[in-house]
Amino acid sequence: MILLKMLPGVLKELVKHVPTVLFKVVHWHELASELPKISKRLMKKEGYEKIFEHQKTFLAPFNIKLTDAPLKKAAYVVTKKNGEKLLHLYFAQLFSEQGLFLDLRPIHFHAELSELEWHPTGLWIKFSESFRLGLLDVYEGFYLENEPKYLKGLKAISLLDDAWSSEDKKHLSELFKGQFGSALTSEMGFNLDDFRDSILKTSEFMLQKQVNISNDFLYLGIYLVTLYAHLEQSKEKYPVKEIYMKVRRHFQPVI
Repeated sequence: MILLKMLPGVLKELVKHVPTVLFKVVHWHELASELPKISKRLMKKEGYEKIFEHQKTFLAPFNIKLTDAPLKKAAYVVTKKNGEKLLHLYFAQLFSEQGLFLDLRPIHFHAELSELEWHPTGLWIKFSESFRLGLLDVYEGFYLENEPKYLKGLKAISLLDDAWSSEDKKHLSELFKGQFGSALTSEMGFNLDDFRDSILKTSEFMLQKQVNISNDFLYLGIYLVTLYAHLEQSKEKYPVKEIYMKVRRHFQPVI
């Protein structure tokens, strides 16, 4: 695809793990208009300082230390403890109204005592508020086994249409759950090939239904790809639901 050839180098490296069919269901004109903005963020670090300072404070309660200094050369090992901190980081950023850094690959991390040190790249984005809140509904609906909220979230992130038959809604619902493991399983492993397969099946179904999705979903795909690429190195299983609920209680203590 022409758009793939136009992507900045770092972004090309990240999206190579995203099934190509996903690009066929994204609003191509929206993505084309995004490219100059993303290029400026990567090349000139446009807006970097503002979001860096915000996320530095925002993520501190989860023992995530942001730094703009070069990371120490000591080898970084993805232990289960470090992986759990990364999952806290992943979910916490979804609660940020200011935006989030997308690249979670292990090359940008270093373990420092009780903290996970992170040197984020200039690749940051800000989801539309409807998409961000819808995504939180998807996670909450899944982990709390609240199907109506889960379906409401899928609709908000444009993966589900009210006009579909109940069979199609159920099929899409089950396809997207492929990235979560099971809500009833205490721990989940992360395998990048399995994730790609889940996104591939979801994208093919959306293409069949002739539904276009926003570039927010493409960015979510990149965010998840880097999460999976990081965590699969540990070959550990993680209490994902427990971590999500802990992060949720931090931001929504009354609920």
